[in-house]
Amino acid sequence: MKKRLAFLLMVFSLVFAMVACSSDEGSGEGSKEDKPKPEGAPSEITFASATVGGFWYTLSGAMSDKMKTVYPDSSVTIVEGGSVSNLLGLGNGVFTIGFSNGQTVPEALNAIGPFDEKIENVSTVATLYPNPFHMVVRADSDIYTVEDLKGKVVSPGIKGYSGELAFLDVLDIVGMSYDDLGGIEYIGTADGADLMRDKHIDAIVGMVAAPVSTFQELDTTVGIRLISLDEEVVQKMHEKNEGYLPYTIEGGTYPKVKEDNTTVAGYSVLLVNNDLMDEDAVYELTKMMFEEKDHWLKISDVMKDFDAEYSVENNVGEMHPGAIKYYKEVGAME
Repeated sequence: MKKRLAFLLMVFSLVFAMVACSSDEGSGEGSKEDKPKPEGAPSEITFASATVGGFWYTLSGAMSDKMKTVYPDSSVTIVEGGSVSNLLGLGNGVFTIGFSNGQTVPEALNAIGPFDEKIENVSTVATLYPNPFHMVVRADSDIYTVEDLKGKVVSPGIKGYSGELAFLDVLDIVGMSYDDLGGIEYIGTADGADLMRDKHIDAIVGMVAAPVSTFQELDTTVGIRLISLDEEVVQKMHEKNEGYLPYTIEGGTYPKVKEDNTTVAGYSVLLVNNDLMDEDAVYELTKMMFEEKDHWLKISDVMKDFDAEYSVENNVGEMHPGAIKYYKEVGAME
């Protein structure tokens, strides 16, 4: 926790320093309008990832190794971060490339939520894999719908994380709030599973790549059931934020859960700062992402559906010209 706090303080200090410098420059020589276009990739590439232990961090490490071949004159430094801080750092040039969640991108583009100003100099390279919204209860629970959560104790994960934010949106759409619940436990997925196993909580909410090993283990021991969202709720979630896309967790993803689960997903995306990487550099980065798919699959099968068509179909926000060049070349875009 101390390490993460120190990182966030560093990021925001750099961000605010850069904003202040930009303000001092005004509209004279060296202003944003006169900034020269980037040529190739910078000699030092800063990669905004996630905390150690998460898939983003593992994937960024594997990607940085491959990028040494793509950009032989550049060094890559991986920085721990998160969906919001990564976008803030990308927007202010602290980071060159980075990961974020699809539902966070529209907020950044439109100055919503944690973003006080629009971030307009960041664009998408590739859409990687989905993080579906899970609502998990015990198989012997009497909860079958969102409305059945009234009076129940729920763990929405860590406060302020994407799972809780999505859950708040779901509750709002069905006319509920935390006041209708029996209690809230802000706790990680693994600890939440322990509480559910002992019947101290009634439901766990999360926005994570499926299958989740913790839920697999819980399914094996006590049995679980996934609560589906009504089609109207799915549609309204997308209307609320274009980054929420319809998704189905197929029956069998968790062995004892035979039925398909209707929900939404926010997709992990790879983004780039437009002022630091030119079209050719981003083209090579995009090409590497797809040519090395087998390497990413050795790390995790969450990217099993990842290909050029998949990336284009699930794109959120503006796509970088270098990425567009690659997608057109392979026939994924007209």
